[in-house]
Amino acid sequence: MYDAVGQWANSLAAEPSSAANSLAGARTKAMARLALALALLLCLAVPSPASAADLDVIYARAARDIQAGKPLVVTVHVALCDNRSLACGGGGLGNGDVPKRNLYWGGGAGLRAFFDHLGRGFRRVHVDAGDKKRVLERVVYRMRVKRPSARWRRLGVTQPFDVYLVGLAWRGRAIGGATRAFVDEVAGVAAARALTLRSGLRLRFGSASHVVGYAGHNHMMDVLGYRFPKVKRRAAVGYFALSCINARYLAPLRAAATRALLLTRVLMYPGAFTAYGLVRGFARAEPAKRVYQRGVFQYARYQKRTKRLAARFFTR
Repeated sequence: MYDAVGQWANSLAAEPSSAANSLAGARTKAMARLALALALLLCLAVPSPASAADLDVIYARAARDIQAGKPLVVTVHVALCDNRSLACGGGGLGNGDVPKRNLYWGGGAGLRAFFDHLGRGFRRVHVDAGDKKRVLERVVYRMRVKRPSARWRRLGVTQPFDVYLVGLAWRGRAIGGATRAFVDEVAGVAAARALTLRSGLRLRFGSASHVVGYAGHNHMMDVLGYRFPKVKRRAAVGYFALSCINARYLAPLRAAATRALLLTRVLMYPGAFTAYGLVRGFARAEPAKRVYQRGVFQYARYQKRTKRLAARFFTR
């Protein structure tokens, strides 16, 4: 399955817009390949930042929450791939109204496809139909950290704790809502979300999360002058975005209380394997550079790239 995803991503080299006819489609794919080549050349000319703000402020917040009996929480907004705006493929991969086989959710290396079968350490504990309008499915995975890392112990976390990953599958046509939810939650201007698990736990997520992520098409590429809110967040948060060439678009989110775990500099496939690497590193309270590398290495592994080449695709 993942070999097929790799071949798909390599052949299209991006998420080009759907064409009105076969000739336009061929031209779109050719332009996408050219854009990828130019982006790679730019990446080779501009090295990744030697250092970035560490995650100490977020780990300190998380440690206080864990000591208070709360879990570590990650929220990921996924905008379903939609053939009406992107070339996603057939067989349900591009049906933006049905998550089950969608390329970014239940098919390919989408969030549910990956975490249901390859997300070692994570167990699905909840799934529902969202609001059945814009959010078509919500899923929750739990990972138990039995032995906190040395860094957690230095922060006073000595007992086992839980990590919850909450994924929201947004309808393809609601990509604007998915993007806005991600941006507003990172900026700290959105109300926290909550749901009750079968265990009875009332799980707060969204803007209440320790990490907020996005996966899907870069909607900001299609909007002239995307309007960002002023970052008003006080509780520190990490964030990542798995979409094409998003680092510059998301620059307004950089603030004293926000930390980018991983952003992109080229056209790419937003497979959940990258998020998996980031979350595993974050759950161990690893340094920012190591968390970032885990995401990059997972991308290299599943997309059959060298680690050195894959590193040119990302920044933070």
